[in-house]
Amino acid sequence: MQNRDRLIATSRIVVRLAMVVNRLFLLAVGLGLAASFLFDRPVSQFLVRSAPGVDGARELVGLRCEALIGLVMAVATDRLLVALGRMIDTATIGDPFIAANARRLRTVGWSLLVLQLLDIPYAMFSRYFPNLGSGGDGDYSVGGWVAVLLVFVLSRVFASGAAMRDELEGTI
Repeated sequence: MQNRDRLIATSRIVVRLAMVVNRLFLLAVGLGLAASFLFDRPVSQFLVRSAPGVDGARELVGLRCEALIGLVMAVATDRLLVALGRMIDTATIGDPFIAANARRLRTVGWSLLVLQLLDIPYAMFSRYFPNLGSGGDGDYSVGGWVAVLLVFVLSRVFASGAAMRDELEGTI
């Protein structure tokens, strides 16, 4: 039975769009990181011109570290969006309470945990390299940590519900 819920349909579009944008971001950061090694001298000189008086080599290290963190964040975000997209697909066909979605929720939980943990070094680099113009403020999100726990708990609830449903279907 196909679910025609507007929220599900809209979520499907938003997640697909977010996947495209995130993958473009991943590509751009990856290419930028590679370029920082291929053209290290011009990039270092650009950083010095952007903020006179800074150590270009030091700023380049910071830039590369932030890019690496950004790459890992983009991969975690991709895993999260793929899992969420597949869960939305099961909701669209009308059968979301399955064991596979419990595993997908666990993937979402691990992805959220990685993102929360990476906020810490990202904020440190942002403070240590303020000339790079990074957006990290160094504050941790209580809501983010609660969301991590919530998703792991929901994963267990989905797994238990799917097992009970399978057991019930086996007795009928």
